[in-house]
Amino acid sequence: MRYLVTGGTGFVGAYVVAQLLEAGHTVTSFDVSPNTELLRAVCRDPEQVHLVGGDVSDPFAVLRAVRDSGAERIVHLAATLSGLSDRNPLRALRVNCEGTVNVFEAALACDVTRVVWASTIGVFGTPGTAHEDPAAPLIPIPNDGPHHPTGIYGACKSFNERLAANYRRARGLDAVGLRYAFTYGYGKAQTVARGTRVGFMTDLIDRPALGLPATVTGGDTVFDWVHVEDAARATRLAAEAPSVHSTGLNVCGTRHTVKEVAALVRELVPGCGLTVEDGRWGDSLHYDSAAAAEQIGYRAEIGLRAGLAQTIEMVRRFDRRPTESAAGTLASR
Repeated sequence: MRYLVTGGTGFVGAYVVAQLLEAGHTVTSFDVSPNTELLRAVCRDPEQVHLVGGDVSDPFAVLRAVRDSGAERIVHLAATLSGLSDRNPLRALRVNCEGTVNVFEAALACDVTRVVWASTIGVFGTPGTAHEDPAAPLIPIPNDGPHHPTGIYGACKSFNERLAANYRRARGLDAVGLRYAFTYGYGKAQTVARGTRVGFMTDLIDRPALGLPATVTGGDTVFDWVHVEDAARATRLAAEAPSVHSTGLNVCGTRHTVKEVAALVRELVPGCGLTVEDGRWGDSLHYDSAAAAEQIGYRAEIGLRAGLAQTIEMVRRFDRRPTESAAGTLASR
């Protein structure tokens, strides 16, 4: 199968490309600024990837890339992320909304059989307050729950889900959006410059891996943690599934506090100098992922400890930033 992956050298995109190659597919990556360093880190044979430069907000560039690649399926991951979207709403609309329209139109023009695109769990709202009783059972938000986005990025993705539903109903386009939860793994730090608001993850994982001291606040905050390889696997499964009837699917992992993550980091990097302060920023919402299991066969496979161990190993192997002290020995898994 021939694939075009927009944002294919980005954080999730590079892992998607790697998994598609391993499954025997032919892959073209379409990026406004290709990051070949991350692609080389996660792909066994990055030379197999055909790299094309271009901006998804340019409809002619998108159409040309889809046509020239002979793509049978598209994975659309190019986006302006949350913080940058709020700082530049017009750019967010051009990239996140117009760019998605351009991908959908090119898919129809070139007889692409399916488009899998990146929505966000943020369509349901951004966590702002802690749960009053952490011990009380949480009722998960259903896959088709109402949208209450609180930022430009989430609003763009919520609009795109309605857009995708219209394209499916009115024009027969097979398109499904994946709402990734709190995705972590090697390469996440590179998204900070692109506007993501999770710079604290560099302090929580990357700095300890390199032997650098770090302090993280909000240690009692709960997130739904998805390793990037699980997110990429969900994407591949959605692209390869015989049929997907939902226009959006929740892609989840396992729920843990920041303190629980920090405790595992300390086990894996003894003496790392990681300090976690009490308090909450506001717990993440709880999401029902049964639809993803039913429709594409996705369930999280990479446990938190294994995912953190892999991230730490890759940070040490590929991150060239100087360290202030020698990193501790990675403990046994």
